[in-house]
Parts: sequence; structure tokens; C-alpha cells
Amino acid sequence: MALRDNDRPSFGNAVTPMDMRGEEINEAAFRHMLRYMSDAGTTVFIGGPHATEFVNLNRDERRRMWEVAVDELGGKAPLYAIPFGPASTTEMISWFKLAKSMGFDGAQLYPGAQDGHGNDGLFTAEAERYFRDILEAIDFPVHLCGYHGAEIIDAPNKRIPHAMLLALIADYPHIAGITIPYVDEGDLRAFVKAVDGRRPVRLAGALDWFAAMEAGAYGFHSIQQCLAPNLCSAMMVAYHTGDFETARLFSDRLAAINEIMHRPDRYYPRTLKPALRHLGFDVGLIRRPYMPLSEAAERDLCADLDQIDFRATEALPQRALAS
Repeated sequence: MALRDNDRPSFGNAVTPMDMRGEEINEAAFRHMLRYMSDAGTTVFIGGPHATEFVNLNRDERRRMWEVAVDELGGKAPLYAIPFGPASTTEMISWFKLAKSMGFDGAQLYPGAQDGHGNDGLFTAEAERYFRDILEAIDFPVHLCGYHGAEIIDAPNKRIPHAMLLALIADYPHIAGITIPYVDEGDLRAFVKAVDGRRPVRLAGALDWFAAMEAGAYGFHSIQQCLAPNLCSAMMVAYHTGDFETARLFSDRLAAINEIMHRPDRYYPRTLKPALRHLGFDVGLIRRPYMPLSEAAERDLCADLDQIDFRATEALPQRALAS
């Protein structure tokens, strides 16, 4: 699939900077993060699950983050909201309508009952009703997600069935794209073939971005865009414009960053703010109930990050990587 007009393939969620107690939100640092990501070619999303810490903000704080984001990027660069539960369908509809009224270009729709497992999950019919209730109540662009929701009780793999996503894009023209979790190459190829170019398909959770694009992915939605937004955008553009050597090189570099950040004994998302601080960003500490990495673990993380030449691609603050 070629690059689409006015549709950046690189999607990223903005982290919420705080003070060094992990309590007070740092709005100036948030604006800096928004520009860092957007100027590098990222479509920025505000909200979402654990790594952004949006789930640990109260309603007033969430709304304030949306206000700051629209003030900083609204009308200047692509900007999407992520209304995120758990919440009732009615409450989620109100958040989507608020996002439109505030000036976002669109929003991302995750499955309902976030992170519910076992009996706290959803049946397929409940998940589809949730999607349809929201899609019928709003009329601005929506990126539909097949992940970060509840387990689907009656689905063999406990995920949103691809058939449901295909039915939804056939029925709702304001679905602007679809993001699915990476399972394997065969699963991705089959889904992209079924979509048949009607919407761009992005991935979350893929480790080898080059291989995923070879299998038909249009782009990626990840937290990597907080750390190395230029590298992310450049990798995707290189692939779409036929520079496969550069795309593979950048994909390997992104895989190395991902491995550092998600090393099992580091318990991501606790790695995100230490990494951003090491790169020069004033993001503070992670908010409770999470606890920050130990001093030794943070030193080890930063030593690994120093093996990546971030300055080769990124517009880092001047104090970045100071020893």
C-alpha cells in the first residue's frame, strides 16, 4: 500500500510528564513532548492505556490534557483523542462527543471493558454492540482498535474477531483506519487481504516492523514514537517509497530500542520515564501505584540506551545523554 494523502503512517501516544513526586502534571513539558512527536511526523494521540499514565489521571486532569493538546497542535498537525475506560457505554459516548467539540481531528476506539479477564470480559455480541453504539452516536473520524480491551469470552483466541472489524468498516464510513495486535505474519496477511485497501491497517506490538510491512501493514501505533519519533516515521516512509535497505536498517534499530525498553526484568512501563529523562525530557516520575525503577536498574537501562545513537535521528534537548 502506498502512502495515503494526509495520513501519516506513524501513530504514537503522548506520555504525561509530571514532577519528581509523580503527582503534579508538567504542562510545559507536555507541550514539548507534543511538538517533539508531531514535528517528527507522528500523528499524536492523547489518552490511552498504561504507558501514557492517562489511566491514572482523574477526569479533570484528563480533560486538561486534552485542552493543552488542542491548544498546542489543534489545526496545525493531526491530533486524535483516546477516550479510555473502563466506563459505561453512555459515559464513553460523552467523552467521544467532548473530543469532537474540543477540536480533535478524530478519536481512537478501543474495545469495551478494558482489561477485563474471565467473566469480567465480554461476549462477542457485547463487544460488537459496544462498538456499534459508539459508532452510531458520533460522526467524526475514528480509528478502530482490536486490542487493549476485555478478553472476548467466546472467541477462540480471546480477541476481537477479524470478521467483526470487517463488518464494522463495511457499515461505518467514518472509520478511518484499523489497528490490530500483531499475532503472526499469516494472520496479518489474511486480514490485510480481507480489508482489500478499504482502510489502512496499522499494528501494535510488532517487533520486526520491516517484516510486518512486507506482510501488508501500513504503519504502526506504539510508544516508540515518544522516544524516537523521527526514526519511526523515517522507517515507514522509507518502506513506502521503496528504500527497503534504509527501512530494514531503521527497523532493526527500533527493534533494539524495543528490546531495551521491554526487557522482562524491567517491567515496562516503568522504563519509559527514566528513558525519556535520559534523553533530556523533563517528564518526572511515574505516578503511583507504580513505583520507579531502582537506581541500579535505571543506570543499567541508560547504559543500554547509550548504545543507540539517538542524536543521529532525533531532535533531542541539549542536555540529553548527559553523564
